[in-house]
Amino acid sequence: MIVCPRCSKENQDHYKFCLGCGAELPREAAKKDFAPPTPTDPPAAAEKNLEFAATQQGDSLARESHPVPQPELSREPTPVPEKPAAGPNNCPACSNPVPVDFKFCGTCGHRMDEDAPAEAPAPAPEPAPAAEPAAPAVQARATLVLINPDGTEGASFSLPDGSSQVGRDAGGLFAGDAYMSPVHATFAFSADGCIVRDEDSLNGVYVKIGRDQPVRLNDGDVFRIGQEIVRFTAIAKTGAVDGVEQMGSPNPDYIGRLSLVVGRTSTGNSYTIPSDGMHIGRERGDVIFPEDGYVSGLHCRIHHDGKGVVLTDVGSSNGTFMRVKGEQKVQNGELLLMGQQLFRLQF
Repeated sequence: MIVCPRCSKENQDHYKFCLGCGAELPREAAKKDFAPPTPTDPPAAAEKNLEFAATQQGDSLARESHPVPQPELSREPTPVPEKPAAGPNNCPACSNPVPVDFKFCGTCGHRMDEDAPAEAPAPAPEPAPAAEPAAPAVQARATLVLINPDGTEGASFSLPDGSSQVGRDAGGLFAGDAYMSPVHATFAFSADGCIVRDEDSLNGVYVKIGRDQPVRLNDGDVFRIGQEIVRFTAIAKTGAVDGVEQMGSPNPDYIGRLSLVVGRTSTGNSYTIPSDGMHIGRERGDVIFPEDGYVSGLHCRIHHDGKGVVLTDVGSSNGTFMRVKGEQKVQNGELLLMGQQLFRLQF
């Protein structure tokens, strides 16, 4: 037996590496310190030598599995036994049997617990399909140009021919506006021009009206000045119905009512419009919004022009915007409010 100098484990004489720690075993320890029996030896001495040799061969299982090494009589190398077929408890490096609880192979010193099943070879890549011809680039019919708060131009969004939708789902300059709906509006082009359609957005699409150009106000119309959203409600004159006078407070010739929109179906303060009209502003007028810095000192006027009620911008800095009801035709260069962003439509 060969005693490992590192861990003191006993190993059989033909092992080159320790079964306990994997260290290389000293080769000199395999030599035997006895001489083979000769014919001149007395029978008792020969029998004693044979018993000593049998003691050096290890247990009976080792003698059955491996041939008993003979004393070194010459310098020829000891023949190496043939490697048995690899099995579940055989060393994957040299195919010699190794007990299941051993960490190292006693023949070659291979570490048994580091083996892992070999990975299956990667399948050969399939040939790439033939590239399809690239689709022709879509030519933009118009562009939505973002107007920055200081009046300069910012990013732009191309509108191809046909129809295209804008909103947070479109990404780009619309994605970060929390006041825009996922699908806010649709722009459609035809031979007659461009149509913008409000896709039932929460906060609407607004088109700027021209300065000093009266715009007709119909019952339920909504307009925006600064951050104020205002709804107009027409007030019809009361009279007798089938010869019966209607009860209620007398109408002192009011032509309509303005209500501040604070939600999709809710309103805030309301203001009646007298027959001679009214002005709205931040500093002057019949209705003022002193806290809204986007409303001009004198912003707009509402009055009756003999045919109906009209809204007129009187030269405000930031403009007056009418909300689109359903869909509306828009012209080249017109300004639109969507969410909290101002755009110019550029053909």
